Parts: sequence; C-alpha cells; structure tokens
Amino acid sequence: MSEQARILQAIAENLGLSVGDIDRHALLQEDLNLGPVEFSDLLGYLSAEFQVHFTPEDVSNLETVDDLVILVEDNLI
Repeated sequence: MSEQARILQAIAENLGLSVGDIDRHALLQEDLNLGPVEFSDLLGYLSAEFQVHFTPEDVSNLETVDDLVILVEDNLI
C-alpha cells in the first residue's frame, strides 16, 4: 500500500468513512464538515499514526483532503 493510500485510509478511519467516500479534492470544512475540534482531533490522530509533528503554520492553509495528504507525506520524509 502506498503512503498516500495509508494516509487516506487513516483519514477515513478517523472520520468513520470508507476510503471510497473520500474525495481528495473535498474541502475539509465545507465538504467534510470538520469544525475546529474535529480538525484538531484528525491532526492529532494522523500525528500519532504516522509519528509526525505539525506546526501551526503547516496547518493554517490546509483546505482540501489532498492538502492534508501532502502535508503528512512531506513530514514523513
């Protein structure tokens, strides 16, 4: 399984969705209805799952699922 697939699987798992239900171009707030608490929980989950750390600057411009996948991937390197 590719890194992107693992990240998408983790996002889906945290949100209680199947991977097939997640559009990489979906907006985190508008399409997935992530409020500040849910978004923070998702970031914490991904941080623990992939052993990565996000700075406030990293997450301030996240808009889509794809942005989040790329952020996690970049932090894995």
